[in-house]
Amino acid sequence: MKPARVAIAAIGREGRFFLQRRDPGAARFPGLWEFPGGKAEPGESAEAALRRELREELAWTPERALPLAVVEHDYGSLQVRLHVFLCEAPPLLHAPLAWGWFTAGEMARLPMPAANLRLLPLLDRAAHQP
Repeated sequence: MKPARVAIAAIGREGRFFLQRRDPGAARFPGLWEFPGGKAEPGESAEAALRRELREELAWTPERALPLAVVEHDYGSLQVRLHVFLCEAPPLLHAPLAWGWFTAGEMARLPMPAANLRLLPLLDRAAHQP
């Protein structure tokens, strides 16, 4: 099975990253905390998918989206290829779901999809770079 291409944003501010909580009634990963983003459409680049998803989810488009990593993960019934981008946070974000700003250490204690948890060491390093 070909992995789903998913673009997500690690939106950072002062060593913390923005997460939102999935709706408890969601078909996949109900109630789990995750980075904003979503699936790329056929023929759409990962960065274009990221910008589209952030406009849809947060009514915001980042000035810059720096590629951080590509992570593949197999959930059994779903394989994903996460294209992770670092984005600098705007002064305000508006999210319709529960949301918050977390350090990598705090995120490690939250219920998150396994593929998102694999990003925590990368984000911890990114948060401590000048």
